[in-house]
Amino acid sequence: MNLDERVPGFAHGVRARRLDDGTVVLLVPEGIVNLNPTAAATVELFDGTRSCAAIAAELAARFAAPRESIAADVAGLADRLAARGWVFFSSDTPSNAMPSDEQPA
Repeated sequence: MNLDERVPGFAHGVRARRLDDGTVVLLVPEGIVNLNPTAAATVELFDGTRSCAAIAAELAARFAAPRESIAADVAGLADRLAARGWVFFSSDTPSNAMPSDEQPA
């Protein structure tokens, strides 16, 4: 499968949360992960329905940045989060995946 076609979603018990001050954190079973603004904008789009390519296209348009560069960043972040068990891809949905209809808004 082409890396851009992968569809990232959160594993069960993991979600992104925007705090009152506007910062975004990733709530994981082990605690809280503080996200920088770039990572926050990316993970907020990990809804289990959009591909990495679609996420990259949306972010490239939002930030007027080259899609190729954004696509590499999206894939890299998704891979790092997947390595920790916090994100899965539609092609390898684990038993602890959160169904897309339960994804946080």
